Amino acid sequence: MGWKLWAGLLLEKGNNLIINSGISFVNNHYPYGKNWVYDIKRLMPGAAIIFDIGANVGHVSLELNRSFPVATIWAFEPVSSSFADFERNTKAISNIKGYQLAAGDVPGIVKMPLYSEGTINTLKNAAYDSPPIGAENITVTRLDEFVRHNQLTHIDILKIDIEGYELEALKGAGSFIANIKYIIAEIGFERCTTKTHFTDMDAFMEDNGFQLVNIYELQHRYNDRTRLGYANALYVKK
Repeated sequence: MGWKLWAGLLLEKGNNLIINSGISFVNNHYPYGKNWVYDIKRLMPGAAIIFDIGANVGHVSLELNRSFPVATIWAFEPVSSSFADFERNTKAISNIKGYQLAAGDVPGIVKMPLYSEGTINTLKNAAYDSPPIGAENITVTRLDEFVRHNQLTHIDILKIDIEGYELEALKGAGSFIANIKYIIAEIGFERCTTKTHFTDMDAFMEDNGFQLVNIYELQHRYNDRTRLGYANALYVKK
């Protein structure tokens, strides 16, 4: 393990100990913009309905459960191998509900290429350096149809990270998007198929009555540290 990675992991562990301490001084004075889960917890401590779109193996769902232990977390992960890992990782927590589904604007069955690194699987036409290792038929659902079927009237927090397919999934919410309080979405700063460009996301969110709260986990390009790569953008319903 390189010293930079070791130092980063150590700092992250220390940071998590601080924000999970429950000390009122920390809640009142810890700076915003460092951890989006903690920021939403302070802004909306009573969040009860959370969606994790692009749950992969469940790490974010578990983090959300630690901060919102009484909330129901509805998690979407369409790839069978990742979903199997998700179920193993979350099986002990009854209020995390997993669904082997993808979110989009057109429901149906779609063939998705699969890559050795599961976090980069996407419904977009990817242009990765490595070729896919296979493909899988996955089920796509619209969010508005899903919430109607499950008789949900609102969503407190919607996290979405689906490698460039974020806008299609949000368009699938239809008019129900007005009933979502916070949306945290991965965005990119350069035009490519597997990242939703920040300007496109920001325009869509503004058109739907949301405003930007903060940018988190800002990453630069791995081969050029002077250029922005991607981040997570937090929006709140005005």
